[in-house]
Formats: sequence, C-alpha cells, structure tokens
Amino acid sequence: MATEDVGMAIKMNTKCFPEIVDLDQEKTIDETNLLSLVDFVNARYDCADFRMLVLIKTYKDYKKLLTDTTIQKIKEAILNFKYWMDEPGDDGMCFWSENHQLIFHTCEYLAGLIFPEAVFTNDGKTGKEHVEKAKIKIEHWLNDRFMYGMTEWHSNTYYEEDIAPLTLLIEQAKDQKIVVRAKMMLDLLLLDMALYSFEGYFVTSSGRAYEKQKKRGADADVNDILKKAFGILNHEYDYTRLSTLFLLTKNYQVPDVIHLIAQQREKGIIKASNGLNLSEVKHEIREKTNDRQGMYFWAMEAFTNPESIMMTMKIYNDWHLEENNFLRDLKMINAPVLRKLKLLPLLVKILNPATRGVAIERANTYVYHTKHYMLTTAQAYHPKDFGDQQHLWQASLPGDIHLFSTHPGSPMFDDPARNFSPSYWVGNGINPLVVQHENRVFILYNLTPRKGFLERKRQTFIHINLPFDVFDEVIEMEKTIFLMKKKTYCALQFSKVYEKKNDEVMVHGKHIQMVVTMGSSEQDGSFKEFIAKRETEELLMTRFGIYLEDIEHSYRIGWSIPLMIDKTYVPLEYPRLESNFAQIERKPKSIDIQFSGHGLTLDHDACTREVWTNERYRKDQ
Repeated sequence: MATEDVGMAIKMNTKCFPEIVDLDQEKTIDETNLLSLVDFVNARYDCADFRMLVLIKTYKDYKKLLTDTTIQKIKEAILNFKYWMDEPGDDGMCFWSENHQLIFHTCEYLAGLIFPEAVFTNDGKTGKEHVEKAKIKIEHWLNDRFMYGMTEWHSNTYYEEDIAPLTLLIEQAKDQKIVVRAKMMLDLLLLDMALYSFEGYFVTSSGRAYEKQKKRGADADVNDILKKAFGILNHEYDYTRLSTLFLLTKNYQVPDVIHLIAQQREKGIIKASNGLNLSEVKHEIREKTNDRQGMYFWAMEAFTNPESIMMTMKIYNDWHLEENNFLRDLKMINAPVLRKLKLLPLLVKILNPATRGVAIERANTYVYHTKHYMLTTAQAYHPKDFGDQQHLWQASLPGDIHLFSTHPGSPMFDDPARNFSPSYWVGNGINPLVVQHENRVFILYNLTPRKGFLERKRQTFIHINLPFDVFDEVIEMEKTIFLMKKKTYCALQFSKVYEKKNDEVMVHGKHIQMVVTMGSSEQDGSFKEFIAKRETEELLMTRFGIYLEDIEHSYRIGWSIPLMIDKTYVPLEYPRLESNFAQIERKPKSIDIQFSGHGLTLDHDACTREVWTNERYRKDQ
C-alpha cells in the first residue's frame, strides 16, 4: 500500500469517470477509466475515499452493465479497503478533515449495507459491524453541523466533497433518519451557496480556499452543483468531478425557496456563525473520546494547539499513526513523560508552533450583497495569529473579478502532502484584523508577533490581488487606487505607498493598514462623485488602528476593540444566520427559511423536513 503522497495535482484530479453518464443511461462502456479508480483506491493514496464513493455508487446502481471481471475488482476493492484510522494497515490517506470524515463514514456505512454478511479483509469485521460503527459517526457528523455549522465554512472546494456523500446517503441509506438529516444538511449547504453567490459564482470568505478558486469564480469546484441546483451558470458539466454524484441524483430536489433565493441579485446584509472556537469544544463536545471530541478537533485541523494537543497524542498512540504522511512529525513530542504529566499544552505554548494556525476556528461572517458587488469578511478572525487556508475578506465585482489581500506565508513542510499552504496567495502567514460594516472593510496588519517553531522566513509585506487590465477605469494616487467596472466602484486606501507588480499591489512594512470602500452608480452617482466622497472624508491610519469619519458615521478600528461606530461598540459575534430569508439562532433545534411565499422547515430532533408554500406543504419523514 502507498505511504507516500502523490501530490495535489493528482489526488484532486479525475475523482469520477466520465462514462458514468452512459451507465446512467443504461449503456455499456469502455471500463478503462473506471478501473483506474479501482487502482487508486487499492493503492490507498490520499483522496482514495473520494473514488470509493464513486465505486460504491457504480457497484450498487450499474452492476448489471459491467463485465464480470470489473464487478469482481470493484467488490474486492470495497472489501479490502481501510475505512478508518483505527484499522490496521499502511496508507497515505487523510481521514480527519471535515469533508473526509463524512466521506469515509459514508463509504463504510454503504459498503456494509451492500455486503452485510461478508468479512472485510482489512480488519476482519463483517459488513453489519461496519454499518453499526459508521452509522454512529454519521449521526454525530450530521448533528454537529446542524448545530454549529460548517468548520470549512463557505468553501468552494470542499462543499463539493460534502455534497457528494450526502447525496449518496440520500440515495442508498436504509435508515430514514439518516436520509432525512442528510437532506437537511444538503439543504443548508445549498442555502449557503445561494446566499453567498455573486453573478452565479460562489466565491466568498472561507475556512479553506485555494488560489485559483479565489481569483476566478469560473474555476471554483462547485460550479457544476450551482448549475444543476440553480440553473445560473452556462458551461458543460465535467463528469470527472465528484459533483457528478449530485448531477445524477434522482432522490433529491432543491427546495423552491432556496432556488428563489439563489436568483436574487441583491440579498442585503447577511451575518452568520459557523464552527466552534477551540475554547468552546470541551464545553460543546463533552464526550472526551477519540471519536467525539478528538474528531471534532481534527475536523478543525487542530492538532498542535494547547486545547487539543493532549487528545492529538492520545489518538496518535491509540491508533498507531506514526507512519501517516501528515502526522509523522508528531513523534518529536511523543514522550510518555510529557503525556503523563500533562505538560504538552505548556510545551506547545513555549514552542509556539506555526502549525497552530492550521486550526479552523469559529467564523463570524458578514456579507454586504448588492446587485453591483458583494463584499464579505470573517469578522476579527484571530488577528495576529498564524494562518493557513482561511480566506478572510473578499470584494466581488462584475465580470468575475475578485479582490483580496494576504500576508504571504510559507508552508511549514516540504513534502507533497503538506507543502501547499500557507503560501503566496493561500491563507496568511499572520492573520490581519479585518472588520466590515456595510460597504467598507478595514484591515490592520501587525507582522511582529513572536516567531513560531517551524515558521519559515516571515515576509514583511502584504499584497492585494488586483487585475488592473479588466477594469474600465483605474485612477492611481500615491496611497490610493480607485477602480471602476461597469457601474461598480472600489477605493483602496493604504497607510503607505504601494508598489505595482503585474496583477498585484504590494505594500511593504511590518505595520500596514488599509480601507476598502465599495460603491456603485446607484449608491454614489458618478465615478467622480464616488471619488469626491472619499476625498472629503477624514481618514487616519496608524499601527494602533484606523479612524474614519464620513457624512454618516465615524469608525474606530483597533486591536483591543475591533469596531466602534459613532462611539458605540459593535459586537462581532453572530447567531447561526441573520438575513432577509432566515433568522437562525446559534445551536438551533429547528430552522425556518422563508421567501416569496415559499418556505422550508427543518426540525432536527423530530427528524422532519417540510417544504412548503402559502397554499400547501410537502413533508419528508
């Protein structure tokens, strides 16, 4: 079995086989591409679980169209697979991130349903035993996300990996509670995509986002899902993607209310909360076991934080993970005396490893969505801490233009499994303080926090993705840039002189501040009038904060009090969702979504899903 990583380019490519569409139309196929997925699964490369989802669907739904040899190879792959970390055997797989957990549990559960009496060779358990083991984990995963939202919030990469297993559970699960709750979670993911899309593209602040998908909505991994669900994009489907499972589903229909929300060009202010902070986990996930508290920490990618390190090392030793590509360096601190005396949290605080920033904590997101632009921020997300793949603010303009800034980081490791973040455009080396109110984002960078163990050379500049050539008009001043695209305007104001370099703007220094102000012809009149407004405002930027006064408000942004408006403190922690379409409290028992005479009511404890209009309703039980 493989223990080395094949790299992102291979493992994130061709997760399905295009001929599956022909099978769905009851046609026989050339099985070469299907068999390549079997080989990938058998090698236990990272992301083999993605391919296993496809093999399970193919075996269950299209077996009669396959040759006997291929049927046998798929069966053997299913029965020989390693479905969780506590099973024996070497592998190169990541099991623990939020999306991977659901995929592995779904694969194990459905594989056990297909072969209930068979013995699975890797651990000697029967299919029935695997069903019972995986069912509990699926229930926990669904419950936690209904309660707290997604850890990998608003990810236009990993929502595809969540939607695929949910779709397969809806199609194949025998337990109707799992079916209904999987539908609920699929509803909520699609609601996110409906709320946070601009001009059809789902590109917003996110817990995990990559360079290509941040810069161009057309490159996002969820576009096939958006087209199928909402009909708002115009491109050819790519049936090598994992989203193919959603494209082919016959057992799920997007609720009308979510479809209608997706069509709205102007959605107003949207506030939301997703996930938990590390300090909250022990209070919310009280069962201190590997599979409960441990896996919630690991879904957050929280391995080497003071709050999680004791649990990490317990799992590492209990499940013998010394050879895992992603975890093998934990051996540096795997000393029995440190564990016995519970000194690991203190050691982590002393070492201050840069890996602490990998943890994805609670995000309180703020969105200002107009027909001309969308501005979005993760409010005051752990400023001055290390970062990883978190995408903290973004301005989306017409024509698939997206502006954002980062403090370029460097990966902490060189091996292919871990060498892609943080990086030049992915995440941040050091997180800024970012706060938003309506059409303005205020950003403060302090690049002087204490050096971290494993941290590479820290850069002393920040930069902004800014493709100058796509704008209709650009006006450059010493510390300010004004941009116009169609009827949309943007002002970028910096505390220091900036430097242009291709499609980016760089600002050098250890203390940098900037203000982003969006506008439009509808809000501000002409482009000249928009510029004139900025020139009449009082703006002061120092290393301690930002003060701005316009004709409507005064704003104070600082490290100790992130946001004050008109001398009043503005709280930045939000309920689960606050919008024109739903008011959802944190840790909800039920969720109501309403718009234009249509609605959706989800009751988790009662396990009911009601899709309704003013005249009637349809209930899934």
